Amino acid sequence: MISEAEFFTEIFEDFVGLDNNFQENVLWKSNSIIKLMQVSDEAEDKKIIEDGLNIIINLCKFKECGYLLDSYEIESCPSKLLLEPEREKFDSILQAEFI
Repeated sequence: MISEAEFFTEIFEDFVGLDNNFQENVLWKSNSIIKLMQVSDEAEDKKIIEDGLNIIINLCKFKECGYLLDSYEIESCPSKLLLEPEREKFDSILQAEFI
C-alpha cells in the first residue's frame, strides 16, 4: 500500500522529470489520475481524491504545449521600453529595495 505522501512525492518527481514533450505530459496526467484512483481505493480519507486532482490540475497549469511556463516572463517587458515616469518609479523601487 502506498501512502498519500508517497503518492504526492511520486507524481511530483515524475512531473519534474518530464521532457518538454506534449504527449509525455498528457501521459503523465493520465497516469497520475490512475495512480490517484488506486491510492484512493486503499485510503481511509476520501479527501485525497479532491486534493490529488487539485494538485494534478495545478501542475498541468505550469505547462503549455509541453513547456514550463514562467508567469513573470509572460507579463514582463524590458526596462528599456519603459516611459520616463515609469522608469523613474521603477528605479526608485529598486533603490529602496536593494540600497
